[in-house]
Amino acid sequence: MKNSRCDMSELTCQRYLLAPIRSPMLYSPSHWFLRHRLKLRSLALLVAMDDHSSLQRAADALGMTQPAASKMLAELEALWGVPLFQRFPRGVEATACGAVVIRHARNVLSELNHMGDELADLRGQAESQIAVGSIKAPALSMVPRAIVEFQSQFAHASINLTVDSSPALMAKLQRDELDIVVGRMSSGGEAQHFEYEELVQGQPVQVVARRAHPWQRRQKVAWNELAQASWIIPPQGSLLRVKFDALFVQQKMLPPPKQVETQDLDTIRRLLSQTDMLAVLTDEVAQACDGKRLACLTEMLPLQMQGFGLITRRGRTLSSSVLAMKAILQTVGRSQYV
Repeated sequence: MKNSRCDMSELTCQRYLLAPIRSPMLYSPSHWFLRHRLKLRSLALLVAMDDHSSLQRAADALGMTQPAASKMLAELEALWGVPLFQRFPRGVEATACGAVVIRHARNVLSELNHMGDELADLRGQAESQIAVGSIKAPALSMVPRAIVEFQSQFAHASINLTVDSSPALMAKLQRDELDIVVGRMSSGGEAQHFEYEELVQGQPVQVVARRAHPWQRRQKVAWNELAQASWIIPPQGSLLRVKFDALFVQQKMLPPPKQVETQDLDTIRRLLSQTDMLAVLTDEVAQACDGKRLACLTEMLPLQMQGFGLITRRGRTLSSSVLAMKAILQTVGRSQYV
C-alpha cells in the first residue's frame, strides 16, 4: 500500500519536517538535529543523490561504498518517517518531502562554503570566485562590461561565465552551481525559490538572412513557405525555441523540419552568408550577427520575448563579492537598456 505521507504537498512536508527548528535558540540540545546527531555528510549524500539521480553515483562522488550510502539514506528516512526518494529502474527521484529536505540541505552546505569566503575576506586573503550565468543577448555586451568593471575593483577576482538557456541556468542556480544569473524568470511554481530584479521589459525577435536572400524584397511570406524554409534555431529547452515552435502549432502546422540547432554566432554567420537559411534571433543577437552580408527580414514572424533580469536563489546569503557583482550588473544593465 502506498505511503500517504509520500503524497504530501511541499508546504505540508516543510511544516512536518522543519517545525522543530523554528525556535530562536538554534543551539538548544533539545533540537532534533542535535539529539539525533545529524551529520553534514548525510546532507551531502542527499544533495549528491539529487544531482546524480543515482545512489551509486552519489556514493562514488562522496568516496563512500554503496552499502554505506544506502544505510545512511535508510537512517535519514527512518529519522523523519517519510521516504525521501523514489526508486526507478533508471535511478532515483526525490519525493515531495525529499525535495524539501534537499533544498534546505543545499542551503546549509552553501552557507558553510560562504562562511569560509567571508573569513577569507576579513583576513584580507580573499580570492573572489564568482560563477555567473547569462542568456545569449546580455552575454554579448552587458555581462562582459560588468566583468571588466568587477575585475578592476577586485584584483584577485576569478569569474566563471556560463552562457545557456534560462531553464538550464535556473537549474544550475538551484543546485548552487551559479551565484547569479542574467536571464528570464519562469512563470512556473519553481519561481518561488528565486529573487528576480528586471532589467529589460521585453525583447523584439528578428529573422536574419543574407542580403541577397530571395525574400528580402518580399512584403509577405505565406506560412506554408515559412514551414518549408531551412531555419537556424535555438536548442530544445530555450524559451525562444518554445515560442518559435508554438507559432506554427497555432497555425495548425508542424514546426519546420529543416532545422539547425545552434547558438554559436560564428556558425550562424557562416550558414546565413553561404545559404538561403533563416535564423530566428533576439534583437540584440541579431544586431551582433548583422554585417555586410546579412540583414533582418522585417515583420517576418510575430515574435516577442519577455524581458530579462538578475536572478539569485531565495534564502541564500550572498558573499560580499557576489553582492558587488550584482550591483555592477545592475548599474551596467540600467545604463545599457534604460
